[in-house]
Amino acid sequence: MSPWKWTPERTQGIWRYGPSWLKPFAAAVPWLTVLLLLLMLHIIGGTLVTERGILFDLPDSSGLDEGERASLVALVMPMPHETLVFFDDGRYTMGDETSAAAFASQLEDRVSRLDRKTLLVLVDRRVATGEIMKIAALARRSGVESVLFAEKRAGKADE
Repeated sequence: MSPWKWTPERTQGIWRYGPSWLKPFAAAVPWLTVLLLLLMLHIIGGTLVTERGILFDLPDSSGLDEGERASLVALVMPMPHETLVFFDDGRYTMGDETSAAAFASQLEDRVSRLDRKTLLVLVDRRVATGEIMKIAALARRSGVESVLFAEKRAGKADE
């Protein structure tokens, strides 16, 4: 006790109001808010991360119907001084004869094991026409019966 016979009033702040059973829940509200905020940021953060990839621009075409389904797919990309072909987790340079021969042998090996011998070539519009014809001729020599070239479909950018 104080010598002046006065003691400060001990206030409970905002906790003095409401029923006693609600006080523990009211004390936990800030922590629940933080947990909900972290959960929300985790959920949203996964959708905001951009994936690494290659900019690939297919040329437009008109008047073509749906073609047959391809069992083999090759991706052709232009680089500053070479043309790259991606096929079966391999990267081949069309300017290098040994790399082109390796692409032909890999393609021939895959074609020999398939019933449907169709190659779908996804070619960027910046690739020279001569390179496309070289790839088509190489595919024909490897045993591919038909070579299909992809087109950009209007309104179907996600597929």
